[in-house]
Amino acid sequence: MIIATAIICLLVITCLTLFLYWAYAPTPKAPRLLSEISREEMMIGAEKRTYWKYISGRLSKRKVPLVIVLHGSGIDGAKIRAWTGYEFDLMADEYGFAVAYPDGYKHNWNDIRKNAPFPAKRKNINDVGFIKSLIESYRLHHHVDPQQVYVFGYSNGGTMAFRLAMSEPGLLAGIATVGSNLPTPENLTDSPWAPMPPVLMVNGTADPIIPYEGGKVNFFGKRLGNVISALATAEAFAESHNGPRTTQTARLPHLNPDDLTSADRKVWLQDEQKLVALYTVHGGGHIVPQSLAKFPRLMGKVNRDFSAPREAVNFWGINHP
Repeated sequence: MIIATAIICLLVITCLTLFLYWAYAPTPKAPRLLSEISREEMMIGAEKRTYWKYISGRLSKRKVPLVIVLHGSGIDGAKIRAWTGYEFDLMADEYGFAVAYPDGYKHNWNDIRKNAPFPAKRKNINDVGFIKSLIESYRLHHHVDPQQVYVFGYSNGGTMAFRLAMSEPGLLAGIATVGSNLPTPENLTDSPWAPMPPVLMVNGTADPIIPYEGGKVNFFGKRLGNVISALATAEAFAESHNGPRTTQTARLPHLNPDDLTSADRKVWLQDEQKLVALYTVHGGGHIVPQSLAKFPRLMGKVNRDFSAPREAVNFWGINHP
């Protein structure tokens, strides 16, 4: 009996240690902001949908941009707010735009993949309608300019951003994604038949979920179909625009010698207009690059050479009124 109890205790301690090492990441403390964040509700058909709203005290009475931040599978709007280092709230105070952090149906989105085994897909939840209603609410109550709506999506939220841009041409002025590639054609619900809005992508070459070079997607034991490579995804978006295109490439400055990752940027342009930007994080995981939040180790390594939220806002141009 004593031996059995000791073995059980050892197993519990071992499991707890492994969990703390690989899966636990403390939520960073929110910074001091000009306003309070609030949790809101709206009805979309028979479904009650929720979201977190940040309206900065710096908003003017003129029309302002809106940034919608979409979380990945298994988390929610509050978590992606923390995992982006609260940078969208800080930039909202700095530049004067509105922010929304919607919650997916049972922590996931009905994204661009035909066969994703998530509740939102199986129930065919109207997530496109939810986001469109959210935009309209902000337009009516917070002077948001419907021509300046941008979506930042992480993982499943990134593939939801793809769906919004492809299925509703003209709805968004730009998107940015982290850890998201296009599905292969047989698993794609929509295609970029119309020119895509400006797209910024961030992908890690050591992403344990979304393979940088394309292939099978595995979400902790769940098969999520196949994706094309990050480069092929970026090129497909660039090719949705007719006419000649040029590219520019650059290595980002390496800020921390102890950081085992590094980052490159490739930009597709048409004249002076930026169509697509692909940030390749060499050795990076399924992580949002930024300076504050820690991710579970099982998600891979984080790069601190740049902030994905700030690069997205700069790429969209909404910090330069």
